[in-house]
Amino acid sequence: MRNIRSRTSMLALIILLLHPLSIGAFVTTLPPTTLRQKSAVPLLFMADTVTEESTTKSTFGNWQELHGNFLLRPSPSQGPPRALLHFLGGAIVGAAPQVTYRYMLERLANEGFLVVATPYNLSFDHLATCDIVIEKFERIAPMLARQYGAVPVVGVGHSCGALLQLLITSLFPDTPRAANALLSFNNKPVTEAVPFFEEVFAPLFTTFAATNGTLPSSTEILAVQLELARAVADGELPSDELLTRLAKDYAIGPLQNIVPKHVEIPKAVREAYSTLTSPATNALTSSGLIPYSDQTIAILQQIPPLIEEVANGARDFNPSPSIVRAAARRSYRARRTLIVQYNDDNLDESDEIEDLLIEAERVTRMKRPMINIDVKKVELEGGHATPLLAPPLDIATRAQDLLGESASERLFFEQADATVDILVKWLE
Repeated sequence: MRNIRSRTSMLALIILLLHPLSIGAFVTTLPPTTLRQKSAVPLLFMADTVTEESTTKSTFGNWQELHGNFLLRPSPSQGPPRALLHFLGGAIVGAAPQVTYRYMLERLANEGFLVVATPYNLSFDHLATCDIVIEKFERIAPMLARQYGAVPVVGVGHSCGALLQLLITSLFPDTPRAANALLSFNNKPVTEAVPFFEEVFAPLFTTFAATNGTLPSSTEILAVQLELARAVADGELPSDELLTRLAKDYAIGPLQNIVPKHVEIPKAVREAYSTLTSPATNALTSSGLIPYSDQTIAILQQIPPLIEEVANGARDFNPSPSIVRAAARRSYRARRTLIVQYNDDNLDESDEIEDLLIEAERVTRMKRPMINIDVKKVELEGGHATPLLAPPLDIATRAQDLLGESASERLFFEQADATVDILVKWLE
């Protein structure tokens, strides 16, 4: 499925570049402007899939991990969800959105929205990342369709996540969006997004990834160590496969003749360890410490593959910024788009994407005169990290009980509140 979709999106990209007026071939039935006209919105398809119970993993708070997504449901007392918000976070922090964007997403759920936050690992290949994101979302869609019926899907993305939502809406016609909210949109080339990339980071990463004879590279060692740390953080003994890799990597010289080729911990030992540690593990899981540790390591696990990509010659994103602009101009399909710009954000390119989407409407109307694309841009106080700068909602609520109305300002999440407020108002 992933390879087919990748070839389809690449073919779409090629045709768009060769035929400037070919948008009609890639525009599916566009959803209505009003999100509350739910019955006409093409979104959650019905299909056979495994049950929710067989794939849900425990996590903290009211979050559920399901099919590689993190799901946050509104309270049943609020009635049917107002919309499904499919959220993608920024570079690096997008690997654990239920942690890094917890306050903002929990507040949106409290407003009656069904939140699906899909984690992704940062890569230079944005099209491959879109494939992975869509594949994960499609695993959860049938179950949600059965539970909630037709609910409009709104893409919400921050920074790199906003760029991915733009690409999904432009180059993946089988994944329609009723609307998109793009926060701190960024489409800069690597050399502008990462200072001294060519002069410092590229040669340094190439050195890290280099092997020395039979010895593993620094990135391979780092990857194994992070995997080991994650197993420990989860309160489990490392897998036999991981222990075998560790033995192979660290067996040097005479040790190679002593260390077994395959390390295996007996099942009885694993069961005894689990019985011994399960009370502490359950307590730490309930307190949220283990989920937080696990997701922190998950964020760090992106580093070795990124180093390998640079060592293998990656010097810019795929598609490049210029191709992203061309694709958005010619095939952007969401009828409503909110662009949120912060007034102290040096990485932001909201002005550029606003101009592109206004031009996209003109291109669309050349083929379909009755179609309108509504683009709204708002500027808020804050910087590039504003959506991240807030404590979990339960902690913020307790702080407000103690400190009163000044809590959000004193604890620096007043600007995150403003972001949620503008999203809710726009989605009404």
